[in-house]
Amino acid sequence: MIFFLSRALWYVAQPSNLLLILACTGAGLLRTRRVRLGKVLLGSVLGLFLLIAVLPLGNWMLYPLETRFPVPADLGRVDGIIVLSGAFSAENSAWRGAPVLNQYAQRITKFMELARRYPNAKLVFSGGAVFPLPNNVTESDIGRWFFTGQGLDPQRILFEDKSRNTHENIVFSRRLAQPQAGERWVLVTSAAHLPRAVGLMHKNGWKATPYPAGFAAMPFPDPLTAPDFGDRLERLDNTVKEWTGLTAYYLLGRTSSIFPGPE
Repeated sequence: MIFFLSRALWYVAQPSNLLLILACTGAGLLRTRRVRLGKVLLGSVLGLFLLIAVLPLGNWMLYPLETRFPVPADLGRVDGIIVLSGAFSAENSAWRGAPVLNQYAQRITKFMELARRYPNAKLVFSGGAVFPLPNNVTESDIGRWFFTGQGLDPQRILFEDKSRNTHENIVFSRRLAQPQAGERWVLVTSAAHLPRAVGLMHKNGWKATPYPAGFAAMPFPDPLTAPDFGDRLERLDNTVKEWTGLTAYYLLGRTSSIFPGPE
């Protein structure tokens, strides 16, 4: 129930969708007696659109997320590696019957790099299906296709194929992997996603070295003279999703800190 409620609330709260809803509401009010309110709504939405187009708001909000955990200089002994799903365009991959990578592809490429560097490490790929996909395909199925095509034996990998979100990624993967005391695990996911994932692992008693894979934010603002509205709106959507997820998981008691960091 919480899963479906969170999806519905996010659909409304996502900045791009929320602005569209407000714009449609404002346009509708122009045909009623509340014309003034409609004009205020439309003017506010237009102002916010201009603000997003001109200022790198998403970049500013994303940078602290992506710099929360540094890339480890030396991992030392590695007993296990877990990667969280999200690197594939799931629906597109399911329809085509072949893996289609998206902007989070570095999660999977870094996982493969580490898997080859540590051939004796236990490997876990965590990914089910947020919603039913054609032929009941899951992200774990897509992962098998990809690893097979890239020459990484899928028999080496434990596939967790029931999770629908980050919380379930960690909970279900822990049951599958059964990490033992003293083992050294590495957690691979996008840099901005690490705070939320690490907080969940700590709460579930699973210690792992965070390994950021994939960065989007720049350490300095984007040039104000070359605004890219589409890119900035998408980045704002993705960044607000991470901060919202951090807040929600903390309020639900799934993490112990609203902004988990290095121990």
